[in-house]
Amino acid sequence: MFDLLKLLTENSPSLTHDMQAWFEKYPTDAAWNVYSDYCVGNIDKANDSFSFVITLHHDTDKNFSEYISNVAPKDLKKTRQASEGLISYLNCPMAFSVSFIVDRNSKLLRDFITDDNIHTFCHGLRELIASWSTEPGADKEYWQRIDKALGVFALDVKRKQFNAKLARQVLLTSTFAAFLFLTLNQLKEPAHLRWVTDRDASFEKYDEVAFDIAFIMFLVFRLNSGAVKYPNRPKFLFAYPFMDGAKDYAEHVRLPDYLAGLCADINLPSMQFSHTKFERIFGEVIINSKNNVLLQVLGNPEKITVRRLTFRDDQ
Repeated sequence: MFDLLKLLTENSPSLTHDMQAWFEKYPTDAAWNVYSDYCVGNIDKANDSFSFVITLHHDTDKNFSEYISNVAPKDLKKTRQASEGLISYLNCPMAFSVSFIVDRNSKLLRDFITDDNIHTFCHGLRELIASWSTEPGADKEYWQRIDKALGVFALDVKRKQFNAKLARQVLLTSTFAAFLFLTLNQLKEPAHLRWVTDRDASFEKYDEVAFDIAFIMFLVFRLNSGAVKYPNRPKFLFAYPFMDGAKDYAEHVRLPDYLAGLCADINLPSMQFSHTKFERIFGEVIINSKNNVLLQVLGNPEKITVRRLTFRDDQ
């Protein structure tokens, strides 16, 4: 997974440039949100998709939820029309999205993320944790919890009933998130970073370790990039709907819901859609956009390729 993260970080200069320009007027040391949703394994769709929307924390959760609830009271799959108000928010100066379209034929990069690779990766993270937990001031209780979850993950790989597809989804989601954490940290040096995901089996599995894998990958790559200017920033917060038994983030994840639905539906390279609502989102959010980025991830036994898809209206 570190190889995939390296591929993403080294081959996305246009994405980094556009995010820097889009968020240029906002200060460092601010609070940011990353909202995510996915469409994986739907045989009626053309692709598997992972969508993330980064926003400056510019208003209260209550006000944000009320706005989205008013303009888009339902998820995209439950309505026949795309919301003008939600589309407007995706295009606003406080939002920048990155969606990963994973080739369905790769089966979530099965040739790359093998069971043996998953097992080795989990053990490698456990070795890192063992080292970090001995450092002065380390949160030993936290690292022990993560070590236990990774141990269960590694053991599960060897079981007959191991759900390899779900495991690959866990690792892909964490890797994509870590890439965006690194990019945002490089550009804006956030004080706080909250990742809110839609409720999904990949997060409930292994004691929600998908969050922690992304966090560890972020720490490793940031450390390897050189001197760390602010080692205690950003402060991370992870959440999904009713994770704490109370808070519903349904409106928050409706932003990436629109993009994940679109990216799963789009038939490449023919550019066909199953419904006009997807055509509208594509036309008003993706074409000529500087802040809504699509990355296509292709995989085969020889290599993985990541490329940015751009669409222009010549008129």
